[in-house]
Amino acid sequence: MVKTKRFDGGLKVQFNPARIVSAGAKTDKASIAKRPCFLCKDNRPKVQTGVSFGEDFDILVNPFPILPVHFTIAARQHRLQRIQEHYANLHKLSDKYPKLMFFYNGPKCGASAPDHLHFQGGTNGMLPVQEMWSKLDATAQPLLSINGAEGIFEIVDFAYPAIAIKSRSVENDVHLFGIVYNSLPQQADEVEPMMNIVVWKEGLDTVSVVFPRRKHRPDCYSKEGDEQYLISPGALDMGGLLILPRQTDFERINERLLMEVMKEVVLDAKAMQEVTEKIRNRKI
Repeated sequence: MVKTKRFDGGLKVQFNPARIVSAGAKTDKASIAKRPCFLCKDNRPKVQTGVSFGEDFDILVNPFPILPVHFTIAARQHRLQRIQEHYANLHKLSDKYPKLMFFYNGPKCGASAPDHLHFQGGTNGMLPVQEMWSKLDATAQPLLSINGAEGIFEIVDFAYPAIAIKSRSVENDVHLFGIVYNSLPQQADEVEPMMNIVVWKEGLDTVSVVFPRRKHRPDCYSKEGDEQYLISPGALDMGGLLILPRQTDFERINERLLMEVMKEVVLDAKAMQEVTEKIRNRKI
């Protein structure tokens, strides 16, 4: 049974036992090599029905939903989880299904299948970052503008550091995202900058919120006994809805501990300042 509680600051926590499959997933190369890819068509559960999206993706029912309506948008070809060449699809998905929201988990930022390109989508408006958007948008700091409507902004009043892109065309969105992508730090052993992305329609705008990351999982994930919390953050967690597959963790966690744990996986203030300065200094 799924349960949800909200803290005073607006963040939410969901107890969802079915998500133990994702939260407990081993995503190291050796473990991935040993298992069949569950997003490849031949290995999908028979009950996982879907429809096509363009020539390259299938929209599938997610067998372990977090949201009341929850889809996985899987590439038809088995290819690695990478965002740079495929970001435009998030805007296109939002154009085609404006009543849904969509998100991307980097290969070490919550993706349980880092070996197979996929997005996810579902019920719109449930994430705290969306619920607070009017305030967040009003206080966002402009970093770079194409015109009076489209540009890149720093979100300064949310629990976690974030960069927002507001766009009205696929081309401008892709261009702006490229600037953000190239401004993020990339660790030596990573194939792309660590990030999560949440995308939805807000009036005429497509809003894309990028959450830069520096760590896959917090230390508490690997601890033992009462010190362990099975927290493996993805895009929904970064958007303010923390998913906990164990009831004991759900009952014990409080807002202070949540903020301490999540502070480990996001960029610190200095690194975030470097990102925003790089964006400000870019030319359109």
